Amino acid sequence: MNFFTTFKHLNLFTRGLSIFSLTLAMTILLSTAAFAQPATPIQSLPDSAAVNQPHNVMLLWNASENAATYHLQISDTSSFTTTTYDQSQLVDTVHFVDSLNFNTTYYWRVAAINGEGTSDFSTMSSFTTWEAIPQGPDPVDLGLLDTFAIIAYAAVTNVPSSAVKGDVGLTPSSGTFIDLTEGEVTGNIFAVDASGPAGSIASAAMLTTAMGDLTIAYNDAAGRTVAPIGIAGNIGGQTLYPSLYKSTGTLEVSAGDLTLDAGGNEDAVWIFQIASSFNMTSDRKVFLTNGAKAGNIFWQVGSAATFGTTSVMKGTIMAHTQVTFATGATLEGRALASTENVTLQQNSITVPEKSTGTANEENTNELPIGISLSQNYPNPFNPTTSIRFGIDKASNVRLDVFNMLGQHVATLVDQQKAAGFHTVNFEAAQYPSGLYIYQITANGSRQIKKMTLIK
Repeated sequence: MNFFTTFKHLNLFTRGLSIFSLTLAMTILLSTAAFAQPATPIQSLPDSAAVNQPHNVMLLWNASENAATYHLQISDTSSFTTTTYDQSQLVDTVHFVDSLNFNTTYYWRVAAINGEGTSDFSTMSSFTTWEAIPQGPDPVDLGLLDTFAIIAYAAVTNVPSSAVKGDVGLTPSSGTFIDLTEGEVTGNIFAVDASGPAGSIASAAMLTTAMGDLTIAYNDAAGRTVAPIGIAGNIGGQTLYPSLYKSTGTLEVSAGDLTLDAGGNEDAVWIFQIASSFNMTSDRKVFLTNGAKAGNIFWQVGSAATFGTTSVMKGTIMAHTQVTFATGATLEGRALASTENVTLQQNSITVPEKSTGTANEENTNELPIGISLSQNYPNPFNPTTSIRFGIDKASNVRLDVFNMLGQHVATLVDQQKAAGFHTVNFEAAQYPSGLYIYQITANGSRQIKKMTLIK
């Protein structure tokens, strides 16, 4: 063997040894990292020093590298000399703690655990629980959407047969994209043209107003900022009380059902701000208890809302893109899609009977909150009907009637009115049968409802 051959073999051997050494070093490094003591967790929700938190609060922290389980401690003292809650076998990074005391400041911290040891506890964080179960925020004014079960931008698709109790509307797409029959809808089907299903009503102007009201309502719900309660991930299996809830990502009801508890207050309101998508998996349910009403629940969804087979949902869903129901899913509320479709598959959707703002109208000794506009009575009517409205302070009130083409028909009130409830009659003997819109404007606000004249 000559010199050059020997050198070549030696070089190959050396390279092979180097690769082996490098591989061995990487294996040792990865093995060491895999069994290193975990990093200290970082708390995420609720914000440190947060106030007005529920007495069954969600605690959320970031996942720690190499962690197998977590150790959570809660105390009513910053020294943690005693603990209200102490659990060291938590595998998730989110945990609901029930039955905390009202009007109490709590301190909490969390550590990560694996076979190599336990990290330091996280920086101590605190929150204070609310004094009592609140009524929640003011309701979202839906304007003309109040009687709608469905409104969509691009299409209303359907696998027969579905049952919709409430009005259905589609704009700006042609009425040919409404895949519901007259027999499936207990209410009116509105389209922008005459190509809608049999019995549908062409009312482009009204639908434009309704879609504008959806934009206003969506932005109102998304823009609420007073004392939001942070939530994330799966909220199934929990009981949530009236409040403004905020999720900065996706939200779902998957493992377990969701209960909304009004605490005996029939006017209690929930608003859910969801930055991304909302998903309810198959067979999951929303239960209402202690006076909670579907008409007082509002879900503002940043992208799409999806409901699995035979799921049971409650409340008004305002999705930025689309709302999709799998086979057999039911909704007591409204499915409102701003930019895409509402998709049905043998579903039942029912508009809630009554929303917040009507409970006190029968008591003339009480003032409404802001302005209120009742449904006319009787409705349908021929030829006279009564309209009741209320204002919380003296102001100029204007009450107008429009036809479905958006043309002004009559002004019923245009004068200064005292605070309280008032009733005015609408005499329609000279007008043709059909749908009409009546609108109240006072104190810089407005409300709209629909009525039907049948001769």
